[in-house]
Amino acid sequence: MADDVRMEPEAMQAAAAASSTSYRSFADATRAVLDLLERQLPGAAVFLAHLDRSHDIHRIVDTRNGGEFGLRSNLAMPLFESYCVHMADGRAPRLCNDVPAQTVFGRVAAQQRFAAGSYLGVPVELSDGSRVGSLAALARARERFRPEHEQLFSMLARVLAVELERETSERDLRRLNDSLRAQARGMAAVSRAARALAAEADSRAAVVEAAAEAASAPVAFLLEPSGRELVSTAMHGVDMPPVTIQAREDQPRGAQKAFSSLESYFVADARDHPALAAPLVEATSARSALFEPVVRDGSVAGVMILIWQEPVTPPTDSLEAVLRLIAAQAAAAIQHAALRERLGELALSDPLTGVATRRMWEAELPRELARARRGDTPVCVAVLDLDHLGAFNMLRGEREGDRLLKEAASAWSAALRDVDFLARLDGGEFGVVLPGCTLGEACDVLDRVRALTPRGQTASAGVAQWQAGEPAELVQARGQDALTAAKSAGRDLTIAAE
Repeated sequence: MADDVRMEPEAMQAAAAASSTSYRSFADATRAVLDLLERQLPGAAVFLAHLDRSHDIHRIVDTRNGGEFGLRSNLAMPLFESYCVHMADGRAPRLCNDVPAQTVFGRVAAQQRFAAGSYLGVPVELSDGSRVGSLAALARARERFRPEHEQLFSMLARVLAVELERETSERDLRRLNDSLRAQARGMAAVSRAARALAAEADSRAAVVEAAAEAASAPVAFLLEPSGRELVSTAMHGVDMPPVTIQAREDQPRGAQKAFSSLESYFVADARDHPALAAPLVEATSARSALFEPVVRDGSVAGVMILIWQEPVTPPTDSLEAVLRLIAAQAAAAIQHAALRERLGELALSDPLTGVATRRMWEAELPRELARARRGDTPVCVAVLDLDHLGAFNMLRGEREGDRLLKEAASAWSAALRDVDFLARLDGGEFGVVLPGCTLGEACDVLDRVRALTPRGQTASAGVAQWQAGEPAELVQARGQDALTAAKSAGRDLTIAAE
């Protein structure tokens, strides 16, 4: 006992030093405090416990010399069965040198388990008065601890409380800063998407990119209904063929919720989840995903799929609010795209090439055939198509592909007569009506026209001569079949239909 008396001033000095030390973390402070107590109380088990009142758990955070009692980090027991909660709540003393005889400690389940002779504990109390932990010691022998030890524990418990509050405040501040940065990033993304919506171009890709930016997701898709399927109409962060998802009643839960119940659905682990097809997971390296419905007039107009390549937690309330805003912008973008498509169908001239549209072709072709019938004159119908346009777009980019289409249409139009009719049917495919031409004459004309294809590119053509009484759809189909034959024969050809 004399040795203990001599050590106490040193212990108090060490405690004072601990109070003025700057620690890297609460865990670092805990190790320093327990190491100090281990030196000052040889043979006693010392530990820091968390009093988890929300879950009614007493959990050992860290311990020294706990082997005799079976104490170890993360050891948990029901809170009310511990010594510490009764000490912290004032139902039992902080210093007890005869635990079996104490009216509270002697009856708790901890005593049945540990059979301690002496107990010393002080609460770890925060500035708001909440007691969230305990700094405690156990010994087999009775009369092991003295008031001076309690004073030492109290000083060190205050050190731990200060460090815990400091670390908690710093963590809360980081979270707040992260939240503010995320909100700023989200609103900037919403603003950029709004500017894209105000422009005349298709804004769906810009909206998808905004959603990916707001959520820090490297990959994103926008899918829209097409029959009984949903097909991607815009994507960000990945270059792959269009994604198709079956929109059926028996869909996996994630897709069904997003498409049918108008609710977003988060997938924490996408690697083996029925909401995402294995090829999509493989192509995007998906680890987590979110399905965000795009709602217009109370029904699903599409869905955004956000994909993360590292596991993430579910989106926060603030991120969910931002994504709902962007989903509303996606609904507007889809509506604008549909309106532009409809206006394009109604337009008399193709906005890219300046030649007639498919709608004009469908109206003009029957009129030309009627004139040929009345005048008893020949007329030929051809389908002309740029060769390898998809490969050209892939190598040069779609902008250069659009320029090629525009230049080709201009060159071909200049080579035709005023009475001839040229219309853009779809992509790089054009229809040509050649009034007064026999099949052989039409083939010569088309060869001259194809030879003017710009940028060193080639074109193929199929041509059919109208037969009296033949519907417009049939003569066009024969020309289309001849074009297919020209493509199969190696391209850069004109083939006449039989």
